[in-house]
Amino acid sequence: MMEDALSMFQEMKIQDLKPSLDTYNPIICSLSGEGKFDDALHFLNEMKEFGLEPDTETYDGLIRAYGKFKMYDEMGMCVKQMELNGCFPDHVTYNILIQEYSRGGLLQRMQKVYHRMCSKRMRLQCQPETLAAMLDAYATFGMVEKMETFYRKLVNSRTRMDDDLIRKVAKVYIKSYMFSRLEDFGLELRSAFGATDIVWCLRLLSYACLLSRKGMDIIVQEMRHARGRWNVNFANIIMLAYVKMKDFKHLMILLAQLPIHGVKPDIVTIGIVLDANKIGFDDMGTIEKWRKMGYLNRVVEMKTDSLVLTAFGKGHFLKSCEEVYSSLDPENRERKTWTYDDLIALILKPIGSMKLQETKIVNS
Repeated sequence: MMEDALSMFQEMKIQDLKPSLDTYNPIICSLSGEGKFDDALHFLNEMKEFGLEPDTETYDGLIRAYGKFKMYDEMGMCVKQMELNGCFPDHVTYNILIQEYSRGGLLQRMQKVYHRMCSKRMRLQCQPETLAAMLDAYATFGMVEKMETFYRKLVNSRTRMDDDLIRKVAKVYIKSYMFSRLEDFGLELRSAFGATDIVWCLRLLSYACLLSRKGMDIIVQEMRHARGRWNVNFANIIMLAYVKMKDFKHLMILLAQLPIHGVKPDIVTIGIVLDANKIGFDDMGTIEKWRKMGYLNRVVEMKTDSLVLTAFGKGHFLKSCEEVYSSLDPENRERKTWTYDDLIALILKPIGSMKLQETKIVNS
């Protein structure tokens, strides 16, 4: 409500009430936060005319706003001006600088400020949000060693990592073929914050990527003892590993167990079965069974974690869905509510319908 705030501010001056630093700071912070830097700097100069010197809070608001609008050179100049005016950055200023530089991917500037902060013995005043931002930046650039250093710092601060950051770190391990590290990562997170779906996902993926049936069985047993609930994500991880191993026997067994576990297929599950049939699985009966159960009349959903697609790829069916869907007329694409049956008909016709007809004849 900046208009009301500025109106009240002018009323103060009309009433000969001298504005204080606590009056100017929120105005400068709010205006700069809206990108109105000329107006913010006008009030910065005006406060000096009243004999008020900007403090760290004044400059911190400007620095954060410059970062928000990716004005990184202005951030640096603001710090220099701050120091020239005898107002030296404190730990709050350094935390803001590191966070904004890391979000902008400016690693050298980020590291320089962090080392400067440490040299001033402010290491313990590095906020968890700052550590998370640095971890995110190193993960973005795939810098494993530095990523792990700041992951340790963040975990030691007892700060819970959000799932998106966990995924980002895990993707670095996957792309670096450090599959066994996923198991260690999952165990460390479980020790620090307890067993969650993302933790089970990491551990299952570790053994699935290593194509270790024994390892996956161990995780499944642990889940059972911990009373962890099955979901389609866990099932898809295991089935993708079976397909890669061409272990169609265990794939068939797990597909038969899905209803027992209360798991309904998503688009990845459908793709697993159809792709497996292209390499010798020869079981379109599962698709027909899902159709009779009403699963294929449901609206298409993707309930599989993005980490799984990073590890195993999208597969032929999913890629075909994307290609065909993108080739459709935009109006028809948005107007239709897509079901699994729609996609199967779109991708597999006429071959898919012929195979399903053959399956119906055999079953009858």
